Amino acid sequence: MHDNRKMKILSNIMLILAAAIWGSNFIFQKTAATEIGPFLFMACRSILGSLTLIPIILFFREKSPAEKETRYSRKELLSLIRTSAFCGFINVSGSVMVQFGLIYTNASKAGFLNAIYIIFVPVLGMIFFKVKSSRFIWLGILLAVIGLYNLCLSESLTINPGDLIILASTLCFALHIQLIAKYVHRFNGMHLSCLEFFLASVFCLFFSLIFEEPSLSQIENCLPSILFAGVLGIGVCYALQVTAQKYTDPTVAALLMSLESVFGALGGVLVLGETFTVKEFIGVLFIIAAIVIAQIPAKKTEKEENTPA
Repeated sequence: MHDNRKMKILSNIMLILAAAIWGSNFIFQKTAATEIGPFLFMACRSILGSLTLIPIILFFREKSPAEKETRYSRKELLSLIRTSAFCGFINVSGSVMVQFGLIYTNASKAGFLNAIYIIFVPVLGMIFFKVKSSRFIWLGILLAVIGLYNLCLSESLTINPGDLIILASTLCFALHIQLIAKYVHRFNGMHLSCLEFFLASVFCLFFSLIFEEPSLSQIENCLPSILFAGVLGIGVCYALQVTAQKYTDPTVAALLMSLESVFGALGGVLVLGETFTVKEFIGVLFIIAAIVIAQIPAKKTEKEENTPA
């Protein structure tokens, strides 16, 4: 019992660390936004993330006998590639939009706007996958709308284009989460993510060659941001999340990971010198409340409790 409690505390600390890294990521992305094209930045970040996941995959493979026996037929491998390509395209589309949006808006505000995907996940699940939503979800949506009004709309009722782009990106992230939830039962989650990031880097490099003027000097100038976003933001955080979620409650895990937005805001204020107006701060409080309330689990009916997972 004592060991279980220690593992839960350690797991929660790991999730908070992951949230801190993800939140800090907005600072590095904001710094790089005006120095390097969004497609080239994401191409570099994604390939680094994919390469960082390989030793993690090998580590878990050695630790788990079931992992060692994982084999793919030709048909399964082609299906894995197609699924990874589709999920990777959706995920990197959201990431590129965030990078575009950071050109026009603050990193601190972007962190809270990005967290709205937590509200959209169950909504898209209800629309596309027929998953029921609880009353807490709808209350969270109402609070999120009030928060967005205060955070994004100016006194003249205009919205910053950067805020709008980042809000659009949250739909991609929410859809990506639903897709992963659907396909993770068919494929190894680590393998899916590693291949997904690799293919995402190919997509981004292709678009960078078409729409941007990539150069090695751009990569060199933004190397710290690329390394942080790729190695820590993808590889290390993914390992922390996968390990920690084995020992902690899913609702607690989701709440702790949503602290990403808080760390992003703190970083924007302390490192980049950004500020919130009173109206924007009220919006932030509503969005935090929306995130917390939306993750309260609904009470299961007797039929659902007796249904095996």
